[in-house]
Amino acid sequence: MMKVGFIGVGNMGEAILGAAIKQEFVKEQEIFAFARSKNSALKDKFGINVCDNEHEVAKNADLLIIAIKPAGFEELLKAIKDDTKDGAIILSVASGISINFMSERLNKNVKIVRSMPNVAAAISQSVTAICFGENFTHEDRKIVMKFIESFGSAHEIEEKLFAAFVAIAGSLPAYVFVFIEALADGAVLEGMPRLKAYEIASRAVASSANLISQTGKHPAQLKDAVCSPMGTTIEAIAALEKNGFRNAVIEAVKACSKKAKL
Repeated sequence: MMKVGFIGVGNMGEAILGAAIKQEFVKEQEIFAFARSKNSALKDKFGINVCDNEHEVAKNADLLIIAIKPAGFEELLKAIKDDTKDGAIILSVASGISINFMSERLNKNVKIVRSMPNVAAAISQSVTAICFGENFTHEDRKIVMKFIESFGSAHEIEEKLFAAFVAIAGSLPAYVFVFIEALADGAVLEGMPRLKAYEIASRAVASSANLISQTGKHPAQLKDAVCSPMGTTIEAIAALEKNGFRNAVIEAVKACSKKAKL
């Protein structure tokens, strides 16, 4: 039975841990975790093995998830270097930490995979990027993909594209939240109660996004299907374009991607 370790169980780590249990990727008794500020709470909430330190987690884990802030990454890797099992899979969920950075600081016999989930992991709908390091077997890859898919969808991309991924998926929920808030503001201006506006706008955004993934149609094709000649929708599109909507989104992606590369 595979043993799974978690070092760092903040909001993202806890969401992933909970989803892995719920989707039956791993049993509670096979999970080992260490979180400096919430160890007792984790034991009570999940019934997992709570460890006294990161060394104990690393010694037990066949799949080790590191979900701490990037600032503490180097110190942690050096600390657990001699504790990791030969052949263990090390999965990072930290922004900006490269596979090469990790490999230079860890036991050479471990297998490293970099991932970038987003906040929708909290409802098991994360859109997660992954990139495999060296020496992964077909079976190893299947294990990692199954784990990632326990809390959402997995998308294997080149590591050089991680910054772009952050811009269109990792950070995207914040853009959507601002968009929905703005839609609700407009509806309130027209007399709709705010809570009702939030409910309607959020459901409409979600269903519109699902049309792309479920029909496979180009976004422009779907947009054109809604825009009748001289209709209300094309009037709204014209207003968006007049106010720089498309360019604002492109500039946001560029700015986010640039920051993610630092």
